Amino acid sequence: FFLICAFCSTAALHSEINRVNNSNSASANWCYETMIDEMTPVLQTGEGILPMTIESSGCNSENENSGRYMMPKATSSVKAGAFLCLSTLVALLVNHSFSSPATPLLGAFLRSTGIPKDWSSLNEASGAVLITGATGRTGSLLYHELKRKGVPDVRAFVRDAEKAKKLLGCDACDESEGIFVGDLTEPDDVRRAMADGSVKILAVASGASGRGPTELQRAIEFDAVISMVKSLGETNANNNDALRVVFCSSMGSTNPKPSFGGDILHWKLNAEAFLSSSGISSTIIIKPCGLNNGSGNDSTLVVGHHDKLFEESPYHAVSRQDVANVMAESVMMTHDVSYSNALRFDLCSIPGPRTEDLKGLIESSRWEWDK
Repeated sequence: FFLICAFCSTAALHSEINRVNNSNSASANWCYETMIDEMTPVLQTGEGILPMTIESSGCNSENENSGRYMMPKATSSVKAGAFLCLSTLVALLVNHSFSSPATPLLGAFLRSTGIPKDWSSLNEASGAVLITGATGRTGSLLYHELKRKGVPDVRAFVRDAEKAKKLLGCDACDESEGIFVGDLTEPDDVRRAMADGSVKILAVASGASGRGPTELQRAIEFDAVISMVKSLGETNANNNDALRVVFCSSMGSTNPKPSFGGDILHWKLNAEAFLSSSGISSTIIIKPCGLNNGSGNDSTLVVGHHDKLFEESPYHAVSRQDVANVMAESVMMTHDVSYSNALRFDLCSIPGPRTEDLKGLIESSRWEWDK
């Protein structure tokens, strides 16, 4: 960017001086040579480009009348060019720092730093996926779906190695196989699974029991999410643009007094709010309706917002397999810098043909102004 500014400013300077040289050859040539000698180190180093004047060259002295009239014009051209460059730079920085992620122009260009992140080619170089709640009914399905799709480094955070052996099919069921045993409510346990800095994507499939103590509900549904994201960010401090969190929440969070689940929906909603300001460049929050243990892959999936699906359809269930499939697609889908990478949507199913295009389903959840 600076080289472009230097080139433009130098071109303007040469143009102005050449114009004057045509009519003031002897005196102007002396000023021209003196000026270029003094301008060259300034343009090379970038120091003083805004307050740049050529008064020190002597061209404003009484002995060089033609130079005296030449210099204000040449200096003004340089200043105008430098001011334009600086204004453009400031505009770019402001747009990058404060614009909405949905802004598709300059902000998107700066955020991109090249080619959009494409998670569909996940490999050892692009990072690992860590699933929390990996031996749960949804988490275990997600683990196998990512393995089926060929993701080489899928890590599972579990409470019980024996349960992992049964549900995940591991042998040693230890860290050598990407199985991390620990307590989700202990931040150090979670951090251990990300300590090597390889984890770029966090898939949260963990959840508390609606019959458990209220303190444990908060610890799992809210506090643990904060500690997980904190570890993800801190172990990737210089590469936050390549991070993603896929979070399985729940529909029903618009009801301030739900008839089921205790405080779980309250804490899930707070975890969603935290993710929106966490600084992670890509967050996808999936809010399924009632979960069942059906085989999945046999119905039409629908998305919406703010629990409207409860009103629009008599069908209020979706299979855990379908939720796992949508989460897997969310993990792997392209990180498109031209649109918002903070998605949040309700997910349910209705009788009908199987939904094949899961990426299209997810993209359809965008608000109209973000499509």
